[in-house]
Amino acid sequence: MHGLWQEFLHLDTSRKALRNFGLVVGGVLLGIAALVLWRKGWTPNTAVYILGGIGGALVVLGLIVPAVLKPLYRVWMGLALVLGFVMTRVLLTVVFFLLFMPIGLVMRLLGRDPMHRRPDPSAASYWIKRTPDASPKERLEKYY
Repeated sequence: MHGLWQEFLHLDTSRKALRNFGLVVGGVLLGIAALVLWRKGWTPNTAVYILGGIGGALVVLGLIVPAVLKPLYRVWMGLALVLGFVMTRVLLTVVFFLLFMPIGLVMRLLGRDPMHRRPDPSAASYWIKRTPDASPKERLEKYY
């Protein structure tokens, strides 16, 4: 959480960043309002007025006085940072339990050990012999 707090403290609150925030978020809200308006047969309802009003205000403020958007921008980005922090852990947990754990269990059930981690009492050494030309110097000159 310390890194999250540091990231929040070092948010880019320049005039350009605030202008982009107002234009992007306001534009998205105006787009959603237009989509709702279109889906309702061009009959405005409360959602259209609210989304359109907030979106229009953000666009106008972003164009004219972006500095006014600084507190809203900090709240918005703080929520985005927390949401990103939580969702990253949730997604990684889901991927682990739905993808990697079943593969590992199946491999264990089938007796597979691709990393050769099981001790072999009959082995004289665990050293893997390589042929001399397996890694020529030319291969190491350009990694890309």
